[in-house]
Amino acid sequence: MNSAKTIPFFLILFIFIQCNSENTNKNKLSAPESWRGEILNFPLEFANSLKYSGAEYIQFAPGWGTKDAEDYFSYVLLWEINDNPNLSSKKLEHEMQVYFDGLMKEVSETPDQIPDSKAFFEKVNDSLYIGKVITFDAFTTNTPLSLNMIIAKSYCEKTKKHIVRFDVSPQLPKHPVWKKLKQVTIDENCL
Repeated sequence: MNSAKTIPFFLILFIFIQCNSENTNKNKLSAPESWRGEILNFPLEFANSLKYSGAEYIQFAPGWGTKDAEDYFSYVLLWEINDNPNLSSKKLEHEMQVYFDGLMKEVSETPDQIPDSKAFFEKVNDSLYIGKVITFDAFTTNTPLSLNMIIAKSYCEKTKKHIVRFDVSPQLPKHPVWKKLKQVTIDENCL
């Protein structure tokens, strides 16, 4: 086999292996087929000051990017991280401000015009927090956005990972969308 034919073959094989290795990472959030999933690895490109190692799993409700949809900007986010996040209300406020500032500025065409996010959380118990993030929707509406959040943390003995689940929606807590968010499950036997 001459080298002119060998190099393209190995290049195609390398690309095939790379693509397949990326797809082996399965979303640990299980949601209905109409939901859209995404997986990111820490450190997060848009919020690399969050010093965790692990993965972020996301499931977006079907109407996530549609302004007038009942489930607009509603989603479940899961951090499966190696490090203990040592959450507190104050730490969550800081991390969510960093997260949303980075995310919105990353996708905006005019990042210098994105207002800083503000977050407010209160501790319900050692593993549950509720709160709100006031940010900016740089994805769809280019308008201010107020997101309600329920955050639950736990530790998985089986995987030796810390699990932080974020249920997120601009809808008020009694809205039916919150029942849909709760139906998104974590594919781990330890929870």
